Amino acid sequence: MKIILSSMKHHYLAIVSTFLITVALIAGIVGCEPTLAQQYDLTIASTAGGSVTTPGEGDFSCDMCVAVILVATPSSGYHFVNWTGDVDTIANVNAASTTITLNGDYSITANFEAIPAGQYSLTISSVGCGFVNTPGEGIFDYEEGTVVELVAKAVGDNPFVKWSGDVSTIADVEDATTTITMNDDYSITATFKCIAGCFIATAAYGTPMAEEIEILRKFRDEYLLTNPLGQALVDLYYKVSPPIAEFITEHPNLKPIVRVGLLPVVAMSTVAVNTTPAEKMVIVGLLVLVSVALTVWVIRQRRRDSEYI
Repeated sequence: MKIILSSMKHHYLAIVSTFLITVALIAGIVGCEPTLAQQYDLTIASTAGGSVTTPGEGDFSCDMCVAVILVATPSSGYHFVNWTGDVDTIANVNAASTTITLNGDYSITANFEAIPAGQYSLTISSVGCGFVNTPGEGIFDYEEGTVVELVAKAVGDNPFVKWSGDVSTIADVEDATTTITMNDDYSITATFKCIAGCFIATAAYGTPMAEEIEILRKFRDEYLLTNPLGQALVDLYYKVSPPIAEFITEHPNLKPIVRVGLLPVVAMSTVAVNTTPAEKMVIVGLLVLVSVALTVWVIRQRRRDSEYI
């Protein structure tokens, strides 16, 4: 019996060790922190009808693997179309506000085009613990006089506050579900309160400004809030997280354990947010190989354990 228990103990320790090594390998791959700092050049330009306001336009020198924030702002009567040029590492080429990761010398252009006569643009954003579900967040074009449905969805038990900005044609600025009539170019923001306490990741890392939380926040915004399933997962997380976070806060010894548990989530979020499609394929391939090797190893160990029995 002692032999069997000892074998099973080593068996599970080996599985845990292999898993942690895999996570460390992923983190090492996606961390992208070269020993020697290398400078790359980023050239930014724009077409007529707007400009790149962040970081500006012209030539910039940046460290390798630094994610540079890009913000393209259209002029009145124009709307943003897309980014072109060396765009392989741009997070979303169709978003006016996005990021680019520098792994080489890149040249990019923000493209704008005139809004046809009789059309107006609607820019939608959100602040606080919630998001705009319908029609979404970003820039949308509508014919003059179109009545656009607006649906703001809070996450968890955090309440919707109001719509702000160009709200003169919004039916009810204090209703999360309302309409806006397009008679001009408008920019509106849905505001939510965050009253449901802190969340698991914040409790584990001790501050909402932690780098890991910023990565998780980017993954939420770029991959989860853009689809119904992801929105449902975020909503569930905000509902169940506060009491767990409170328990972690009351028991500080749990924080290191929770941080270790979050490592796979942070690693995979880093892969999704900070890597190119080609790099994602390489990492997925490595994970598949490791998973196959681990499965084969577990099967062999079970056969060996059965021999002791």
